[in-house]
Amino acid sequence: MAEPLVKVILDTSIYIPFINEGIAHPVLELEYGTPLLYMSAVVIEELYAGALDNSSVKLLDRLYKTFDNLDRLVVPEASDWQKTGKIIAKLSQKYGFEEKFLAKKTNDVLIALSARQIGAVVVTNNVKDFLRIKEFVDFEIYGEI
Repeated sequence: MAEPLVKVILDTSIYIPFINEGIAHPVLELEYGTPLLYMSAVVIEELYAGALDNSSVKLLDRLYKTFDNLDRLVVPEASDWQKTGKIIAKLSQKYGFEEKFLAKKTNDVLIALSARQIGAVVVTNNVKDFLRIKEFVDFEIYGEI
């Protein structure tokens, strides 16, 4: 019997080591099913923001086009932005984050909400940050602490 497909959104922290150094994450070894990859629009924005040469941009263009053609590009809804603002305020109150840190957390919350929107698991190297978000958003995380 074939393993069930598990929807997965890879966080930017997974793509960067792969793009820069060819280091892959063991996401293909999920205990509970075969990964079906989706791309968060937030993640692709973060990747483009760090693309400093034409070859990187072309690689990301191909990556974006692939996910778009497969209809596996997940875009935050207007209500996700509203929820994100509320969650950021709660995180700030609980953990006393600085303003510069909150911008990064905004993207992480949007990624978490996007994953929840489609019932996907977020695979990340930043588990600690996503565990804090999980206090306020019900979604699944995969990664080492």
